[in-house]
Amino acid sequence: MRQLFVCSVLAIAAIPVGCTADAPDDAAQESEVGSLSLALVGNSSSGATYRLSQAWFDIYGPTARTIYGGGDTPALTEVLPVGQYNVTLRPGWVLERSTGGGYLPVSASLTSANPAWVYIGEGATSTVAFQFRADGDVISVGQGRLDIVIGVDDTTPLREDTDVACSNGYDDDGDGRPDCADPDCQWMPFCGPVGEDTDWECSNGWDDDMDGLADCADPECQAYPFCAPVREDTDWTCSNGADDDMDGLADCADPECQAYPFCSPWREDTDWACSNGYDDDGDGLADCSDPECQWMPYCMPVREDTDWTCSNGADDDGDGLADCSDPECQSMPYCVPVGEDTDWECSNGWDDDADGLPDCSDPDCQGYPYCSTLREDTDWACSNGADDDWDGVADCADPDCQWTPYCAPVREDTDWACSNVYDDDGDGLADCSDPDCQWLPYCTPSIENTDWACSNGVDDDGDGLADCSDPECQGLFICAT
Repeated sequence: MRQLFVCSVLAIAAIPVGCTADAPDDAAQESEVGSLSLALVGNSSSGATYRLSQAWFDIYGPTARTIYGGGDTPALTEVLPVGQYNVTLRPGWVLERSTGGGYLPVSASLTSANPAWVYIGEGATSTVAFQFRADGDVISVGQGRLDIVIGVDDTTPLREDTDVACSNGYDDDGDGRPDCADPDCQWMPFCGPVGEDTDWECSNGWDDDMDGLADCADPECQAYPFCAPVREDTDWTCSNGADDDMDGLADCADPECQAYPFCSPWREDTDWACSNGYDDDGDGLADCSDPECQWMPYCMPVREDTDWTCSNGADDDGDGLADCSDPECQSMPYCVPVGEDTDWECSNGWDDDADGLPDCSDPDCQGYPYCSTLREDTDWACSNGADDDWDGVADCADPDCQWTPYCAPVREDTDWACSNVYDDDGDGLADCSDPDCQWLPYCTPSIENTDWACSNGVDDDGDGLADCSDPECQGLFICAT
């Protein structure tokens, strides 16, 4: 019977393994096998069809095999000796989705273990599951006795870590532990221990944590507002007309209310309290007549010590002296005497300091440039054709101009003056014939005592001996033997 079963399976797969009438004597041993059948095509829950193409599977166990599923292969069947195997899907596989007229590759990823473990039992078809994710679709490929299941899902793996997932009666993340049996659910409210430690739990009439003490009777509720004693220590509780803390003393009569604004004595020490026309603190002194108001701006004396108060025509501080007549105004700009001691004030045509002497006629202006005696001792003053200092002598005729460049005698004592072919200083001797030029480089005799002068082929010093033939060049390196 075992041989008949195996041969039936193999006949379907068209795999010859010697199952004929003339089977050898060891046919009984051949029956110690099972089959591994790999379905590569299947439908998803939404009706879409997928297939696994270009798929190579390496099978290792009591024997080793490699099988291949191409694009047109709906299923693979392999007969294997009984035993434990690892089935590995090689890289390079392609998952394809049916378009109705063919298949198109889709982006997918293998999410299950690879290799997958499987046990081949005698005369049985074993199941191996490979899980893929793609397309947002879940596909189970391989039904019945077929061993490979291909699942396709591009959604995130289901988790079991929310109140809904931990209370729906399902093993949502497929780890074999549904709902509160799953460690992932331990921190969810549905599975966590129910406490009695919120205002709602301490006021709902239930013994939420099942300790036999409901609501405010439970010590865990004592610190929560619903169960805490009502206090009388806020402006509202101290002014609502009720004995909130049930101590027999309502509102301001309760010592706990004494420090709160509603019950504390009114003060009269702000600008508003010192200007509202009321005796706010009930001491019989209203506003500025109350000593507590003396330092408030509204009650402080007005001062007369600014430009504005010293120029507004009023006796602002009430001392009988208005504006600049008040000593406090003496140092303010408006009241400080105007002087006539700047170039502008000494040249504006006004008697600025009201002393009867305008501008330069005022002794205060004598030291300022506009009023000081004009001088004739600059190049400009010595060349403008005017007698600037009114001494009757103009420009270079004025002794004050003798030392200015414009009036100074021209000299012939520079290389330029000694080489321009002019008698620059008017002494009748031009350029190098002028004794003033004798010491200048242009007029000094040339010498022949440098490497350059001793090698330029010229008789530089005019002694009839050029370069190294001149004794002056003998000691130079260039003329050394």
